[in-house]
Amino acid sequence: MAQLAGKAALVAGGGTGIGRATAALFAAEGARVAVFGRHEAPLAETVDAIRKAGGEALAVTGDVGSETDVFRFVTTAWSAWGRVDVAVNSAGIRLRAPIAQISAADFAEVLRVNLVGAFVLTKAVAPAMRAGGGGSIVHIGSAMGTAATADFSPYVASKAGLHQLARAAAIELVGDRIRVNVVAPGTIDTDIGQQIPAFRARMLEHRIPIGRLGRVEDVAHACLYLAADTAAYVTGAILAVDGGWTAA
Repeated sequence: MAQLAGKAALVAGGGTGIGRATAALFAAEGARVAVFGRHEAPLAETVDAIRKAGGEALAVTGDVGSETDVFRFVTTAWSAWGRVDVAVNSAGIRLRAPIAQISAADFAEVLRVNLVGAFVLTKAVAPAMRAGGGGSIVHIGSAMGTAATADFSPYVASKAGLHQLARAAAIELVGDRIRVNVVAPGTIDTDIGQQIPAFRARMLEHRIPIGRLGRVEDVAHACLYLAADTAAYVTGAILAVDGGWTAA
């Protein structure tokens, strides 16, 4: 039996990369999937692929840092399906520069999208999940939320904050049968990763005990585990999907 049969799943950042792979996997496992993001075209591509594979999907455009946009996203899914069982937050941005070259405004923008956006999505889906008897929220964190890296201070700070936000929400929402967890990827071979020169990729592989970059499917399957009822006893967890990088 499909692991998400009969469930409705929301995926913020569902137009590309990890979000798209997760949306496709959830649909293949029986979920009706709503995807959300700032750009209409990639969302439409995700929805089209799901529908062509026999699944049910819809898209809503908006900014994950906007309460108005995120509540519209949740309301649209609720209106369509009368339930919200799973929410995956894969929306995020990254800024690479030394601290001395980063403005306070740019630092704040990374936190607005990566951390405030996670808070807004959690706040928005909780009432719908509560009304349905519970649910699962999965945030995409990062190995850099645990192990800091130079020249990524806004991203590192936002993901470390996200990890703690998820833990706090897990404790607060446990009485509503809502589980909150984090998948913390390492270096994943997304479109951004493919722009890394070959020599840089070899350096990254050398530092990863498993010996390769991660794939979006690796992260999507971790999200599926946390979303499904088989993880009913898991909440407040930070699940590393980094090939052993943070362990080493």
